[in-house]
Amino acid sequence: DIGGTTATALRKFEKTGDPFSGPTDPQNSGNGSLMRLAPVPMFYFPNRDAMITWSAESSRTTHGSSECLDACRFFASVLFNAFYGMDKEKVLFEHDEKIVDSPRILDILRGVYREKTEVQIKGDGYVVRSLEAALWCFLKTESYHDAVLMAANLGDDADTTAAICGQVAGAYYGRCGLIKHWDSLLFMRDEISLLAMKLLQKQPL
Repeated sequence: DIGGTTATALRKFEKTGDPFSGPTDPQNSGNGSLMRLAPVPMFYFPNRDAMITWSAESSRTTHGSSECLDACRFFASVLFNAFYGMDKEKVLFEHDEKIVDSPRILDILRGVYREKTEVQIKGDGYVVRSLEAALWCFLKTESYHDAVLMAANLGDDADTTAAICGQVAGAYYGRCGLIKHWDSLLFMRDEISLLAMKLLQKQPL
């Protein structure tokens, strides 16, 4: 389906032609721009500043609230660390606090979730809780398979939590960490693989 925030942004874009049509109201802080983010930082890697800047700009197309922008900035930094081959502690917890302003995203950047129990983690549609849940699952597991399954099994907005977790887990564990059975069953596998290679080589899409 399509989320309400994205649908609102697309309707506004149709009327105005403004590419940055994402609602800026804090009440519209959904997780839609975060769940699709990875191709942007992939394209700009290893330029960390560009990864962070353009990840936030990509969010503005559909999700323009400050928490959504900050979530995408922070997640771009997480992906930079993962692409760079840092250990898990640095992937999650070694970031410049100046890249975000939102207090709740700053709490996640500082790792306040690391001691939470599963009953305290909720992967719903709110970008803050969705990001926290995805990173918590990545922290608490030791493989791509286990991280994504744990994220999905939290329930609520399960597919999106798993998609967010899968981005950082995929960046960290690499393609060799993927389950071959899952990989072979991936819908549009060849098209996705081709797109990924073009992003890696910075070719026109």
